[in-house]
Amino acid sequence: MVEGGKTFLVVKSLVTGTARGQSLEETLDYMNRNILNKGQCCLPEAVQMYAEKQAYLKDFMESVLKELK
Repeated sequence: MVEGGKTFLVVKSLVTGTARGQSLEETLDYMNRNILNKGQCCLPEAVQMYAEKQAYLKDFMESVLKELK
């Protein structure tokens, strides 16, 4: 859950979506349904890191969706 840095979830999802042949909209939908606010960390030191990654992902998705409209 805390693999990589703050941008890891975004980069991994975009690369995976591209490899699957998904459009940006499809990839964002996948991220929204399967990654954003999914999962949890039990170790106290990991909870904060995971929360930061999720907040970054949420901000990124909101920004991109705003630009697409």
